Amino acid sequence: MSNTPLVDPPITRKPLTPLAGDGCVRVVDPPEIAITMTPDAAEISGLRLIAEADEARRRANPLA
Repeated sequence: MSNTPLVDPPITRKPLTPLAGDGCVRVVDPPEIAITMTPDAAEISGLRLIAEADEARRRANPLA
């Protein structure tokens, strides 16, 4: 058993930047590992993802 203390991952303060496509949402430069975010960054990222998902649906179904 190791006595090495666990180190908390760095906390990301920058929200994700999703982009709507035709029927998809792409996140630019997502980290390759799990990230720890501040509550504000997580909330803004969630709101951005929801908004871009709505736009992606509209692009995929423009007559709906």
